[in-house]
Amino acid sequence: MISRREQGFTLIELVVVLAIIGLSLAIAIPLLARQVGGSALNAASGEIRAALREARSTAIAEDRSVIFRGDPGGGFWLDRQHFTLPLMGGTQPLRVATTGGAQISFFPSGGSSGGRVVLTSGSAQRQIAIDALTGRAEER
Repeated sequence: MISRREQGFTLIELVVVLAIIGLSLAIAIPLLARQVGGSALNAASGEIRAALREARSTAIAEDRSVIFRGDPGGGFWLDRQHFTLPLMGGTQPLRVATTGGAQISFFPSGGSSGGRVVLTSGSAQRQIAIDALTGRAEER
């Protein structure tokens, strides 16, 4: 025979469990949202670093200067061709700017004009430094 106490959960027990789940979600969701935004910015940074390596390789292989410019509206210009980047979180535009001049030139010698590429989306930011002597790009 089952006693009354063993028949199930009380209303207070259910409310306490739901409150704990609610607090856990309230803490976890903003952290996960930041993680997703950061990974999208990291992916865009990797894509731009690859484009910068391609610009340097093209300059060396074709014995001509290749120009990289950021596009504050989203994306970048590489050798007179525009490339777009995906939107952050589906809505926030990713701004790409260059510091130390409006553009970065890659020379046939393998060097460059140097500078930094700054990727910004909301409050998140990544910087890619381009060495003037070697033309290599590194995230900082």
